[in-house]
Amino acid sequence: MTQRERVVAGVGGIAFTVLTIAAFAVAQTPGGSYSASDVADYVAKGHQTGIFLGFGLALFSVLGLILLLVGLRERIGEGSLLANVFSTTSLVSIVAFAIGWAAWLSPPLAIAIGGSSSVVIDGRVTYVVLQIGGVIIFGVAGTFLGVTLIALMVGSGQTLPTWLRWFTLIVGVLALASMAWLPFFPLLLWGLVAGIWMIASGHKDEPAGQPQPTS
Repeated sequence: MTQRERVVAGVGGIAFTVLTIAAFAVAQTPGGSYSASDVADYVAKGHQTGIFLGFGLALFSVLGLILLLVGLRERIGEGSLLANVFSTTSLVSIVAFAIGWAAWLSPPLAIAIGGSSSVVIDGRVTYVVLQIGGVIIFGVAGTFLGVTLIALMVGSGQTLPTWLRWFTLIVGVLALASMAWLPFFPLLLWGLVAGIWMIASGHKDEPAGQPQPTS
């Protein structure tokens, strides 16, 4: 992997973290136990701009995760079991993030696209849809990303610094319980740290296959 590709992967990791947090903040999707008035406020007409912006940020955060995981894929030996686990669980996590965000933001998006006068969504239906989206993001996407990180730690060997390997393992184990909500957020910290390391490492590592200078 060239220095430019490492930088792109690193920027992707930072983008995954920053844009995910921004999407949560802008979309203002209610979570946990909330009232009928919370649902009404969430799907209100004046909230549509934030929803569209949040959805765009969420999609770009998924793209950032793709770039980061592709950049880290080369750290695991080609053709090994752990490499196949990493690739498969990465794919499941990426798809789950995209589908989960779409489900989580779909009620107000449906109203915005169809027109508030032609679309009426019962508050209880909205609640169920929001919970489905949350389960996919925190449960499926977060859990499978945790498995991905564990596979990366075990399979990367000396291709990653020791501190990053252990940090990756700790975050991966925590993420196995990401359905509990709070264990999900160390994944965002990991994306930031891994992204910064990828950018910094680009100035130290030679691209694979580059001929060594002769004296």
